[in-house]
Amino acid sequence: MALLRQLEHEMQQFRSNYVSGTYTIQNSFSRGGITTDTTNLRSLFKPKSKAETKQLNAKKHSEAERRRRKRINDQYRTLRSVLPNLIKMDKATVLAETVRQVRELRKTVSDLEAVCHGSNKDCVFPSGVDKLSLERCEDDKGVVKVTFSCEDRTGLMSAVARQLRAVKGRLVRSKMVTVGGRTKVVLWLQGLEGGNEGMVMVRRALNEVIDKPILPGIMKMRWRTRRW
Repeated sequence: MALLRQLEHEMQQFRSNYVSGTYTIQNSFSRGGITTDTTNLRSLFKPKSKAETKQLNAKKHSEAERRRRKRINDQYRTLRSVLPNLIKMDKATVLAETVRQVRELRKTVSDLEAVCHGSNKDCVFPSGVDKLSLERCEDDKGVVKVTFSCEDRTGLMSAVARQLRAVKGRLVRSKMVTVGGRTKVVLWLQGLEGGNEGMVMVRRALNEVIDKPILPGIMKMRWRTRRW
């Protein structure tokens, strides 16, 4: 009976506290009765103060700024990885070198357009895949035009010259354009023996040069134009 009365008393106290903004949580039972803790309901639903709102907004702004700085730093790392011969790694140097490279590339494009003006058939940019084609020139007797594109590498033209000597082809004229690690070469050859058989020998010899694998570290991103 005593326990029942105590429970009724606790229920009445709970109703009174709930109306006033508090509630009771039963923690444990003891031998003689029930022990309780009181938590203020108003503290749970209390609206954030101006200071708390300001602090939350500042935290969001800080996180957004951190993400922005990370994106910028990632872009700088990308520039450092693609810019050739970069000595200093500070941001000012990276930006200055980037501007210089862009201006140089624009000048290179202008020079290429000037060189290729009026002869677009012979002088164009390298293709993205390795190609080799041979054709006889109609206007020049015995002249064969050879056109190929491949990856640029050190000693490329030396290898081409060796192969041409092997097939006894005499070089009359040549053009070469290298852009972004790819090279296009146009050769005009004379003195090939055996007619079509001579062209087959040239194709086979130059395919050995084109298909040669590139050693790691040899090829660099270079933009230049050479003409002989």
